Amino acid sequence: MAKRIALLSNCLANQNAKVAEYEVVPGALTPVLALLRDAGFTIRQMPCPEMTYMGCGRWWQVRAQYDTPGYRNHCTALATGIADLLAGEGAISDLVFLGVDGSPSSGVSVTDSGSDWGGRPGPRPVELARGPGVWSEILAQCLAERGFAGLRMIGIGTELPGYDPQTELGRLATFLASGQSLAEVPLPAGDNVLPEAGGEAAQAVQRSRRLLVVGDRAMNAPDAALLAFEAGGWGELQLPAADLPGAARILSWIADEIEDYLRNAHQVAAHSALIGDPALAMLNRELVSRGLQPLTPMA
Repeated sequence: MAKRIALLSNCLANQNAKVAEYEVVPGALTPVLALLRDAGFTIRQMPCPEMTYMGCGRWWQVRAQYDTPGYRNHCTALATGIADLLAGEGAISDLVFLGVDGSPSSGVSVTDSGSDWGGRPGPRPVELARGPGVWSEILAQCLAERGFAGLRMIGIGTELPGYDPQTELGRLATFLASGQSLAEVPLPAGDNVLPEAGGEAAQAVQRSRRLLVVGDRAMNAPDAALLAFEAGGWGELQLPAADLPGAARILSWIADEIEDYLRNAHQVAAHSALIGDPALAMLNRELVSRGLQPLTPMA
């Protein structure tokens, strides 16, 4: 039976991946995950390109600062790994990418820009701009080149002014049911200049600094324990099935994320359903090769 697959931006299940002060919940956007599950989509959370390139202590940046040969090469390698995984999925009837509008990397119809960014960190104006982020652009190109036609794309507007979770959830539900190829959002009226980045930012929500590594099955059919972790504000890192082509490559990037989180005082644990899972065994071998402790599933 053909699958409906949702390629999920990492931060939608793990706000710990966001650059500081851009998180909107402590861990996962659980209503988004629930909607995808209820709609019959198989969730495939992807590693975060910014996180795997610059870590969780990175500065705020605009699209132009990520639009470099080095970052584009990194995104291309990551997108190739995603395409390799999809090649092992069998028939796909609906392939959807969930990005983050307003993001310099994961924006779908809206990204950001700034003409005076670079050098000493400090307050600078940032503007919204029509178009995709660097990662979204490269992922779409790579998948098209690999023969994955009909990719549908929507950006969840967590980085746009006036973000409203219920409005975005309704927009996502409509998009998933519509068959629409691209969900665009209008740019705000006016000059599109946001409050200066690096100034006195108000932060009503703080990241949890807690991450749960979960398996492929659990992400898509969560047990009561996983739902409790989600409700408790834990972010999630989904492992690919170990027998999918390219799984080892993706697991290496997940290990990069875990290593950086541990360096920056985050708690990382493994879901109990991973006991005996070959993907966790592969991940643990990678962690041990780096001098890190293997993850033990929580009972």
